[in-house]
Amino acid sequence: MNNLNLKNLHERNDTLAIQHTEFSISDKNQLFKLLQENGRALEYANHELRADKELVLCAVKQKGRALKFASPELCDDFDCVLAAVAQNGKALEYASDELKSNLEIVSAAVKSNGSALVFANDQLKSSPTVVLAAVSQNGGALKFAADNLRSNSELVLAAVKLKGRALEFATKELRADKNIVLAAVSENDWAFTYASDELRADKDFAMQVVALKGRALEYASAELKADSKLVLAAAVEYEWALDYADSKLMSNRTFILAAVKLHGLALEYASETLRADREIVLTAIEENPEALVYASSDLRAEFAKNLAIKLDK
Repeated sequence: MNNLNLKNLHERNDTLAIQHTEFSISDKNQLFKLLQENGRALEYANHELRADKELVLCAVKQKGRALKFASPELCDDFDCVLAAVAQNGKALEYASDELKSNLEIVSAAVKSNGSALVFANDQLKSSPTVVLAAVSQNGGALKFAADNLRSNSELVLAAVKLKGRALEFATKELRADKNIVLAAVSENDWAFTYASDELRADKDFAMQVVALKGRALEYASAELKADSKLVLAAAVEYEWALDYADSKLMSNRTFILAAVKLHGLALEYASETLRADREIVLTAIEENPEALVYASSDLRAEFAKNLAIKLDK
């Protein structure tokens, strides 16, 4: 590509347009200008320029993962790699094996992006300090920690507070730890699905869970989904908790009456018989007039007529 075309690309701020052309850039000054706009332009540098430390530093400071296109020598250069991972932790993927085992480099990478832990060497994946830094930036980085650290309650707690679903990567013992599970559910109701079977079947504990996140009822044991007190407790926090309740409860008059007192639209879940129950329907529409749409046809017509008369008066 001639200098004019390079200049045009630079003026258009469209360096990625060159990815559809076949050429290599050999002019250092032209490349430097392009790299200031988009570090990925290093991909189109010739072999010599990919080994130029000044240019590579310019590229990775703008786009860390441009380290992919640097020469092997510069992927083993402390300054270039540190600059790259500081901009984007996942640039650690392209560092030399030696630098993937460097504490300062890996620490900088995981502080930038916790998931970069996946590219660290095994020894650093076993470092509590490195893993804590990683999960403090991205709780999901717990997935890449050494097995022995997944049983570390401090690290797991830090991870689930930031990303509840990281509970999936904790050891079986910690997935049965009430404090850790509650912290996880507080961040994401879905985390309850990773709790131990024992906790998901523990009514007292489930009461604490649904008080925080009513939608977590979905992940309770089948037996607890049929417990009217637990389902109503969930409905207090989450209006549509009845979506996850045992269908048998929908024919339980006492339960449905209590449910529509909380949310009139819960009438939608009631059995056909209970939708024709005058007290239940009246209670529902008093809480939310829109619940009338779920009443039996006879009661719907009757209450709609009465409402029209009241409006006329």
